[in-house]
Amino acid sequence: MNSLQLKLLVSLLLLTGLGIFGYKAFVLGFPLTPEEQTRTWNVEARVSFEAQDSPVKATLQTLNRLPRFVVTDEYFISDDYGLLRGMQAEDGSGLTNDTDAENAIAVWSKRSAKGKQDLFYSARLRPENNSDDRTWVHPTDIPRLVDPQFTPAEQAAANSLLTKVGSESADIETFVPHLMQLLMPPSDNTDAAYLLRGHPGRLGAVNMAVRLLHFSGIPAQSVHGITLSTSNNAPLSHWLELYHDGAWHMFDVTQGAFGTPGDFVPWWRGNAPLASLKGGDNLEVTLSVAPVSVSSLKNTVEQLNITEPAIMGFSLFNLPVQAQATYRVILLIPIGALLLVFLRNVIGFSTFGTFMPALIALSFRETELLWGVCLFSIVIILGLSVRLYLEHLKLLLVPRLACVLIVVVLLMAGISVVSFKLGFPRGISVSLFPMVILSMTIERVSVMWDEMGAGKAIQQIIGTMAVAVLAYLAMSNQYIEHLTFVFPELFLVLLALTMMTGRYTGFRLLELIRFRALLKR
Repeated sequence: MNSLQLKLLVSLLLLTGLGIFGYKAFVLGFPLTPEEQTRTWNVEARVSFEAQDSPVKATLQTLNRLPRFVVTDEYFISDDYGLLRGMQAEDGSGLTNDTDAENAIAVWSKRSAKGKQDLFYSARLRPENNSDDRTWVHPTDIPRLVDPQFTPAEQAAANSLLTKVGSESADIETFVPHLMQLLMPPSDNTDAAYLLRGHPGRLGAVNMAVRLLHFSGIPAQSVHGITLSTSNNAPLSHWLELYHDGAWHMFDVTQGAFGTPGDFVPWWRGNAPLASLKGGDNLEVTLSVAPVSVSSLKNTVEQLNITEPAIMGFSLFNLPVQAQATYRVILLIPIGALLLVFLRNVIGFSTFGTFMPALIALSFRETELLWGVCLFSIVIILGLSVRLYLEHLKLLLVPRLACVLIVVVLLMAGISVVSFKLGFPRGISVSLFPMVILSMTIERVSVMWDEMGAGKAIQQIIGTMAVAVLAYLAMSNQYIEHLTFVFPELFLVLLALTMMTGRYTGFRLLELIRFRALLKR
């Protein structure tokens, strides 16, 4: 492979790895740190009423398609009531098959019930991403103009009221506030009082404003919801949502001004009530809201399992939990390998074996660093002693390696038993060392000892231990473990960096120090 091909391949790997990483981090919302927390909201509606010892049917508006949130973990606690879930049009008519309808409802029913009844609806709101984006998402469909169903007398009152508001306003930004001022209680306008008869309160005023806006040719609908703040009896807020001159306008009825909702969560749209009841009296609905902090990673995974199941189907998070735990460890090995490549090719460390330091570092994760270094040193020293004795027996290569392997296994077992007897259970973890690699290392140390002397062999052992310790520090870092498991595409970046390091042919750092006297000349 020539230099151009290598550059193209490295560039492709970097672009692919970093591109997928950026998409997952900044679009899908995967957290960059393991301890990052996300605030979710638990919302509960309690429906209470007195049943009349007759068939009971209770209907409750439930959460559906919220801007900036995903509704998960929905529970309907209703004892022995039957439950139906479906969609409902904005006018409050019965269940519909129209999946584009804005409202979702739950219908509890029972053949016969008597006395106090309590039904519960609980859900969790998960933010769609970890940003503070508060952009309000309007319905995709523009509200259609509908007949407000005014009687002749109501039509006359509506004409009079709209004429008055129209004469006192200049545009939509002044028309709607004037209209709401006349409709909001207490109002001394006789036309408004007539239109609102039988529909008292803020909810009646909002629904009447929607009818009057439709009567004026302006598509509009009411939005009812809650503000996200801790409360055991969260009040309902009502907003107007109207479409005029090709743009959506949100009007805060409480503040009497146009604006975009911040922490407001729409519960349902239209003039249907929050709950309705047949076969009972004294219907009451209590809404509760409470924040809950959860892991951002857990929140993102659970949210994407609902909204992006195709993406999550090819994720490590889709594996069984045991397999995920295994890969959390396996994915750290390339980190140790890259560090080893850098330390050998750029710094100039000498080690026994190519991957032995990375595997030893992996064992240190289980034994802990101090115990790992001690146990590793004991096995190497004892094994090397036996190996030097075997040298006098003049054995052939393969039988000699087999003898070393057997001795290493016996040493590991002996260290485990003795340390356990002495009250050091951590010594049992010596069994996690890769015994074949240890045997080969002992053999190579012995050969080097014979050929190049004890000093060179000890120097190489120290280099191996130093690289293993550095690799352990990198592989035990919780941020690196988090990034490798959540963003495995970063291994394409590691592969590119390894390729680039593999073409490095310059001086190593330790060589510059070693030959500094020559360089000064």
